[in-house]
Amino acid sequence: MPEQSGGEKTLPASEQKKRKAREEGNVARSQDLASACSLLVALLALRFVGPQMLEGLVGATGYFFGNAAGLLPEPANAQQLAAMALIPMLRIALPFMIVMLVAGLAVNLAQVGFLFTAKPLTPKLEKLNPVTGLGRFFTLRTLVELVKSLLKLILISCVVWLSLRGRLADFVDLMSGSPAALIPAVGSLIFAVWWRVTLVLLVVGVLDYGFQRWQHGRDLMMTVQEARQELKELEGDPKIKARVRQIQRHIAMQRMMAEVPEADVIITNPVKYAVALRYDAANMNAPVVSAKGARLLAAKIRDIAVEHGVPIVEKPDLARTIYRTIDVGQPVPEKLFHAVAEVLAYVFQVDRRVDKIRERTQTMEAIGATD
Repeated sequence: MPEQSGGEKTLPASEQKKRKAREEGNVARSQDLASACSLLVALLALRFVGPQMLEGLVGATGYFFGNAAGLLPEPANAQQLAAMALIPMLRIALPFMIVMLVAGLAVNLAQVGFLFTAKPLTPKLEKLNPVTGLGRFFTLRTLVELVKSLLKLILISCVVWLSLRGRLADFVDLMSGSPAALIPAVGSLIFAVWWRVTLVLLVVGVLDYGFQRWQHGRDLMMTVQEARQELKELEGDPKIKARVRQIQRHIAMQRMMAEVPEADVIITNPVKYAVALRYDAANMNAPVVSAKGARLLAAKIRDIAVEHGVPIVEKPDLARTIYRTIDVGQPVPEKLFHAVAEVLAYVFQVDRRVDKIRERTQTMEAIGATD
């Protein structure tokens, strides 16, 4: 079966890509739903606090217009009058403004959760490209937005017409009515239209939010090449990983070679394998493999051993067995105790290194004192 083309988005977005998109402010959000919820909250707020706001507004307006002659004896007092008028206006409008602010924050939090990022505000030079900009006019998203706007316009027009069609006669009566009767009548007409338009926009907003989530998921889909690249970034570049392993092996080899001068004996094959053993009777239950190597590494171990006077014993079978079955830093198993003990017994007799003689003497004294 042929592999999928790397240019086709056929894979769902990974959690890594979703997280990056969210950090950049690329989230599924419906502005229509936010607007509809704001209209609904405004309708409810005016329904409950509207009469008090209107009463305060009428009272403030009557006061300032009724006392204009006394409040403005001189043009220099205009600023003072403006400040006096601003305070009651703020007192009237501030509760409504706070309710709308909380509603706007709540509906956005409900859609995308808590998200603060300045990346959408960062200028992008590619957006100035006229070819790219022209291409954005001919996309599925643009077509859907156009159809959605036309549908909203048609729906709202129909709702307004159906709401006012049975009240056309009321407009004629309003022309001859008093201002006191005009305000509640106009308010009733506004609320009748408002709640119907809000209901329609809520339905449109919910449908639009579902579409935005679907479209957002499609936009974040990944090609096979993108998935491979992301996997490579998460796991690390193979070349870098190989280089790290190489450095780790080099460090481990240097550390192992540093143990060779401290070894008690080097057992060889004689040229293919070399194994360094160290045994401290006071601190070890069995001899430990401090270094091992084959071919070139074995030759290097032998060279270091010759340089530092470490005894070298040719035991081909024993060297091969230890090299293949025991890791560096691991003790010799019980089945090899006898063979290794023979080698160490011989080495302890021929080893003339001063530090090793002193170490073995101290060990024997410690064992004798314990006995």
